[in-house]
Amino acid sequence: MSSNQDQPEAPNSAILTSSSSSLAEYENMLQNDHLVLYCVVFGCSGKLDQVLNDEKKKEIIDWVYSMQITPDQNESNLERCGFRGGNFLGLPINCYQCCHEHPLTENQTRYDVGHIAMTYTALAILRILGDDYSRVNKKAIVGGLKYLQDKNGCFKATCFGSETDIRFTFCACAISSFLEDWGGVDTELAYQYILSSRGYDYCFSHGPGLESHGGSTYCAIAALDLMGMLNRLDHQEEMKEWLLKRQISGFHGRPQKDVDTCYSFWVGGTLKTLDCLQYIDESQTTLFTLSCQTDYGGISKVKDTYPDVLHSYMSLAGLSLIGFKGLNRVFPSLNITERAASGLKCFESRNNN
Repeated sequence: MSSNQDQPEAPNSAILTSSSSSLAEYENMLQNDHLVLYCVVFGCSGKLDQVLNDEKKKEIIDWVYSMQITPDQNESNLERCGFRGGNFLGLPINCYQCCHEHPLTENQTRYDVGHIAMTYTALAILRILGDDYSRVNKKAIVGGLKYLQDKNGCFKATCFGSETDIRFTFCACAISSFLEDWGGVDTELAYQYILSSRGYDYCFSHGPGLESHGGSTYCAIAALDLMGMLNRLDHQEEMKEWLLKRQISGFHGRPQKDVDTCYSFWVGGTLKTLDCLQYIDESQTTLFTLSCQTDYGGISKVKDTYPDVLHSYMSLAGLSLIGFKGLNRVFPSLNITERAASGLKCFESRNNN
């Protein structure tokens, strides 16, 4: 492994300056998609106070809260509660009281439901920006999770029905950890579903009988870690070997696939949680990631193609795992910085072990 002294200069000037300008360049998208906003806010978190003043932070926080779906007077709509992904139903932008000042039509209301992944990213954004969750309707979100867990233990994205796979099981566990309330998750049932998604190679797929994948293995291990069940998992040495073999220069997600910068986090974060990240070749993953920078800022999935906010963010998260100079360390199980995770029971308990 290489030390920080051997690493190329941190990419802060190129990437984080670009991320600062991204807040203007992606302005329309930021106001319409929690996922884009999450990637940019996390990507800038190393210099958050320089990039966002208090007024801008408040504006973002208010917009996130404007996407919250709260219960009706009789709490008969708990299955719909959580956070929307954005203003896709014709809601006005930057309006915290939008649903009260601009009521939805009956047809819009029919499709106005929370999405489990957007609820996760909303809570992550709020945590990164230092919000105290005082406006989060925790009871409604926890109640809504109960409706999203299927009989096999897996979670779906919305109450209307959707894909059901291990990604949303992770989201449910992350939401419960942010709120420090597990009343919406049958953890034993979720554990059994995760086990059923394990392959012959002892890693995890999106669901039973599918191919193991670096991203779904991350979701499985992070969920187990957040539930405090990681120590129940056997064959961890074989799993670590499979994950370590995903490094070529950077990492790929499956055998016989090309390397991709995002897997420096999906695979690297899993290895970190399993306490074996020290066995990767740090210099190789660093050089590959930096080779995917562009002259105009940002990082792409592979060299010589266009950058995007997701791969820029994932690349920074991957570099932070190995202590890259100038980057805040990430807490992989929640995919936020350690600074943002500080004070949460799941983070403090891991640090105390």
